[in-house]
Amino acid sequence: MYESGGYSSQYNGGYDNNKYTSKYESGGYSSQYNGGYNNGGYNSYTSTEDSTSTQMYESTSTSSAYNSYSTMSYGSGSSNWNNGGYDSCVQQCMASYGSPMATYTPDNSGSYGSGGSSGTGATWTVIVAPTQGVLRYVPFAVNASVGDTVKFVWNANVHTVTKSSQLELCNKTSDGAFASGSQNKSFVFTQVVNSTDPTFFYCGTPNHCQKGMFGIINPPSAISASTSVANMMPSMVANNSDIAAMNAYTNMQTLGNNAATTWGNSMDMSGMPDWSMPMMAQNVMYTRTFLAANPEVLSDSGKVDLSAASSLMVPQDITAALAAAPASSSSTPAAAAAGTPAASTTPAANAGAKASGARGLAASGASAAIVAIAAAFFAL
Repeated sequence: MYESGGYSSQYNGGYDNNKYTSKYESGGYSSQYNGGYNNGGYNSYTSTEDSTSTQMYESTSTSSAYNSYSTMSYGSGSSNWNNGGYDSCVQQCMASYGSPMATYTPDNSGSYGSGGSSGTGATWTVIVAPTQGVLRYVPFAVNASVGDTVKFVWNANVHTVTKSSQLELCNKTSDGAFASGSQNKSFVFTQVVNSTDPTFFYCGTPNHCQKGMFGIINPPSAISASTSVANMMPSMVANNSDIAAMNAYTNMQTLGNNAATTWGNSMDMSGMPDWSMPMMAQNVMYTRTFLAANPEVLSDSGKVDLSAASSLMVPQDITAALAAAPASSSSTPAAAAAGTPAASTTPAANAGAKASGARGLAASGASAAIVAIAAAFFAL
């Protein structure tokens, strides 16, 4: 319709004396993307609902620049990306769904060490650092019979595989010792299993073992004991905020894959040094996220067979979950591990049947999609 001094439109706003106007009417909705145009400049307003009358918002300033802008938020409106814009949005997405995963492709042309010949039984592969910066052996523990071969394959530089003992995890043992020496990506080192007793090994690169880079062949088992991983984890979660954050992240990543969720539950922690218990828990949790991303390598019996895999997904390290955790004064590793184990009434329930693991892979795909959408939005 025509008004004094100019022309006004009723379609999502109007043009009046070189001004755009917009309105929110009862029963209908119109948006001008948080602002109106006036003489070459953007002005912003906030629409509020009025169920009884029509409200007209009209820009009156003659400024030629952006005067104000309300930061966009997502979801229910409860988050504003920590007032940090794009980077904070991406960090939140990664904290919830994990960073886009790296890919590991076994290199069968790697050079072999002199750690022994192949045995007469099965071969079990252990990845030495699945990617640079991730100080883990994957899987953390393997179960092998006498005559089997454990094949260590490097996927990052400057690591060792050195035999140790349970009480001195980060010291080379003199009892049937083996040591690869410091090696780089694609190196292969084999060991034939001569006993089903627990065998511990670690990375001899300075400080790597203390940060959790150790592993076990034939770990001690205590399915129904209070010192099993399944029964120790609740007390560790309750006493250590870092473990609690990692556990929550792991549970989300393994959701829908019971075999991955419960992997390692029967391992006995009773003989581990106090300082190493949180590190052992971290190793178990990282292996669980790895198995959830690669469900095809986990058998119904709980054994991990990487030998036939042509390509594997490598999740971010479990410690990345701490980036999204609220700051708190977490207890020391020894104090956290010394908490009273929580009793479990159904330890046998931990040995569930293997699930397809599609949910775990879907979560990884969702993370990449969410980050891509956020990037596209901010590029506009």
